[in-house]
Amino acid sequence: MEHIVQFAISIDDKTIQNRIEEHAYTDVLNKLTENAVDSIFSYTNAYSRDAMWRNLMVDALQRFLEERKDEIIDKAVNTLADRFQRTKKYREAMGAVIEEDGE
Repeated sequence: MEHIVQFAISIDDKTIQNRIEEHAYTDVLNKLTENAVDSIFSYTNAYSRDAMWRNLMVDALQRFLEERKDEIIDKAVNTLADRFQRTKKYREAMGAVIEEDGE
């Protein structure tokens, strides 16, 4: 006995094209990064590669912190002052000072 089964496949070309376009930039960037890393570390073993990455990251972090030291300190001071001003003790102390000075 023979049976004929029909089925249809719907392929949404626009959706496939959109997905390819969305991920193309990331895929190309990842491949370029991989190629650059492989060419930089081509004559190293896994241990020395990790050590070199660690040194590069430490140097980059140090430069980042040195360049933005004042900005980081200002932000930390403002955050700390804002939190301190919200405490009950601060409000009580400011109330006492205002009462003493009469302002």
